[in-house]
Amino acid sequence: MNCKIAVCDDEPVICKTIYTMITALSDKTGIRFEIDCFTSGEELCREMEGTAYDLIFLDIEFPEMNGVEVGKHIRDVLNNESVQIVYISSKQQYAMALFDIRPMNFLIKPITQDKLREIMDKFVKLNAMDAGLFRFRMGKEHLKLPVSEIIYFSSSGRTVTLYTTAKNYTFYGSLDEIDNELKNGQFLYIHKSFLVNYQYIRHYEYEQVTLLDGTVLPVSQPRRKQIRRRILEMEE
Repeated sequence: MNCKIAVCDDEPVICKTIYTMITALSDKTGIRFEIDCFTSGEELCREMEGTAYDLIFLDIEFPEMNGVEVGKHIRDVLNNESVQIVYISSKQQYAMALFDIRPMNFLIKPITQDKLREIMDKFVKLNAMDAGLFRFRMGKEHLKLPVSEIIYFSSSGRTVTLYTTAKNYTFYGSLDEIDNELKNGQFLYIHKSFLVNYQYIRHYEYEQVTLLDGTVLPVSQPRRKQIRRRILEMEE
């Protein structure tokens, strides 16, 4: 499991402390953490226009755009309701100001390993509840869909189309990234342009698959032996 984390504090020593503590928890949780550090709210907001984070550690006291403003920007302007936010502060009087931002937790300085572990344990539990969901960004919207409803993904350049039992969604991304994110054995990477949910395959041939709705998709020559082996394993 991968988890993308942002740490935003204008004190580099705080960023380094949190980075080091989270990295130390990686082996214990079995989660691979990817951590980006920022020293201003503006920098974080710019990065979030093209990067999806699972968890943000966000300081409140900044000389310019403060953490409350950053949180409102994330929720209201970027329309991101899925990312979990943990606020960092040396004070405790911000409870009402943070109400509409719905933070996951509040971390009081000085930061300790035990407190950070509690927060990460809570995050891991919340993340496990979302394990059956695929999260993606379409324009300014951050969406979640049950993996069981996804029939397949197709790609053309940097554009991905997600086909579900109800409707289709088009967004920017790559099948390599999606395949790496799903990693649950249910999807078959049959072609550089197609990632298919095994549950929706009606008929398999060496060169192509036919889906339950009649859609026929090619299996590329370099992947045929691997796909055949995967399907045989699934059917055992």
